[in-house]
This record gives sequence, C-alpha cells and structure tokens, in this order.
Amino acid sequence: MFHYRSILFCFLAVTGITAFATTQPPAFISNKKPTTGTNTNKALRMTGGAATAAAPPTPPALKPPPALYQGAVAAGAAKAAAPFGKIFKLGVVSGCHIAFGAYLALTVGGACPGIASANPGLQKIIFGAFGLPFGLIMTLVTGGELFTGNTALVTAAAMEGKTTTKDLAKNWIASYIGNFVGSVLLAYLAYKSGTLGTGPAAAAVATAKCSLPFDVAFVRGILCNWLVCM
Repeated sequence: MFHYRSILFCFLAVTGITAFATTQPPAFISNKKPTTGTNTNKALRMTGGAATAAAPPTPPALKPPPALYQGAVAAGAAKAAAPFGKIFKLGVVSGCHIAFGAYLALTVGGACPGIASANPGLQKIIFGAFGLPFGLIMTLVTGGELFTGNTALVTAAAMEGKTTTKDLAKNWIASYIGNFVGSVLLAYLAYKSGTLGTGPAAAAVATAKCSLPFDVAFVRGILCNWLVCM
C-alpha cells in the first residue's frame, strides 16, 4: 500500500499541472444569445424558407513532416536569439520540473517493493508513468529551456543557417547550467523535506547509475535524449 505522502504528492502534482490549463468552450459552441423570432424569420426569407444548419467546424489539417521540421527550425532560432540570462533562468525552472518528475517517480514507483518483486514489468510501468512525463509536461506548459530538447531544435536551426555557432554555444551552455542548478536545488529541497523517508529507492537508483560503465551510460543517454526530443 502506498504511503499517504505518496498519494498526497501525486494529487499535488496533477492539480499543479492542470492549474495551468485554460478552460475554453469548443469552437462550435457560441456564447451569443439565441436569435430572436425576427432574426429567424429574416434568415428563413433569405434562404428561401428552408432553415439550414451551420456547417461543422473544419478540423485543422495535419502538417507534413517538412512543415513540422521548419517549425522546429523556427523554434530553435527563437531559442538561440534569447539572451543568456533568460535562457539560464528558464533552464533553472526546467531543471526543477524534470527533477520533480524524478521526485514523483521515486516517491510512487520506488515505494512499491511488493509489486517490484511480484511483477517487475508493472513496477517499471508505474515508475515511468509517474516520472518523466510529468516533468516534460510542466516544462512545455511553462516554456522552460531544457538542454536535451535544445540540442535538437537549436542544432537544426544552426544547420539551416538560421542562427550562428556562437548563439548555439550560448544556448547550450546557459540551458545546461540552468538545468543543473535547478535539479540540484530540487534535490536539496527533497532531502531537507524528508519526504523520501528512509526508502532505499533514491539511493538504489543513484548507485546503479553511478556504477554504469562510461560507454553504457553514454549510449543510454543517446536513447533517452532521442525520446525526449521526439
């Protein structure tokens, strides 16, 4: 059974994300008052006495891959043009959000040893479902600067000649340092808060990662960043 703090943390994480959402009525719902009888009669006369229903809204067309790529290039150029200080600050925010995702994964997925021993696959699903997705959603909603995504977007802009190598390096350095500062800050707050308790999940994950050979960790980093950039 999950600890009550795990349940509370999940609730706060979900409600914190949904707080950024704005509730808007669908495009086909009008806030205007119903037409009066005079307007209805006028409309009937204009259409020859036959009432016609409004055409349903046309769904947005899906962009082909070349258009999606050009959008990514434009986003990368905009990121590269931002000043160093802004990139750094947004990098700190994004580092905190990704760390929150890991925090949640350890609190929930790392707090079910019974499931891990009986069904390791299910435990991995729980660990992954309550981890990185939440951090990425918070980063996207708040417009944070994530180094892993910038390596794809800003690099594409540089390869297409939309930005300079100097701005590419500026973006990488600022976002990397910002992400590092934000993640360390959140790790310190998690440690001081005592919310991870005496559970061995955090220490076990850190020990396993630090024990990986360099080439294994490098290849896993490529695979992870591939999924993040997608």
